[in-house]
Amino acid sequence: MVDYGIVLGLLGVVSGAASLIYSRSQVVAARRQAEEATRATLLESNREISVRLQQVRSRFFKVPGIIEELQNTRPEIAEAVESVGGNEVYYFFRDVMDTFEDIFVLRRSRIVTDEHWRVWTGSQMAVYAGLPRFQTVFKLTKKEGFLDPDFVRFFEPLLEGKSVRDPIVPAGNGSTTRLPRLRRPRSK
Repeated sequence: MVDYGIVLGLLGVVSGAASLIYSRSQVVAARRQAEEATRATLLESNREISVRLQQVRSRFFKVPGIIEELQNTRPEIAEAVESVGGNEVYYFFRDVMDTFEDIFVLRRSRIVTDEHWRVWTGSQMAVYAGLPRFQTVFKLTKKEGFLDPDFVRFFEPLLEGKSVRDPIVPAGNGSTTRLPRLRRPRSK
């Protein structure tokens, strides 16, 4: 004879375990959603800050007497501005640099896709890195500590015409422009 009490008790235990597993997966999914929402909020905040920085920088050189003040207080910046062709050129290259740094940070955070990364490193970053005036501004911003040190280490090989390493691929994993592909084990 089957004791229905034992059977029902075992079914209750199994049902309880299944409920625990299901609720655990729901907690993990909710945590993941919260992390993605936080990430999206941070991205939007960073975008707003970048826009404000560009607006402030664009107005900086319009301040009457600012070039003279730079000559007196920060002659190296004033010299760089003059050597690259003036404040508009300097400002343009600083914006380009900030954009490259943003792309680097987003790639390091695994937000920029492989396709976009190849476009940025191949047809944008490499072109600008070869321009002497861009190099002048880059060297100044590096010296002054205006750029993220990781970005500087990443970007410097481009100044020498070399390729760069993808910031999300650990050293020694081959390709400089895409994530390593998973290899299927060969069947014997």
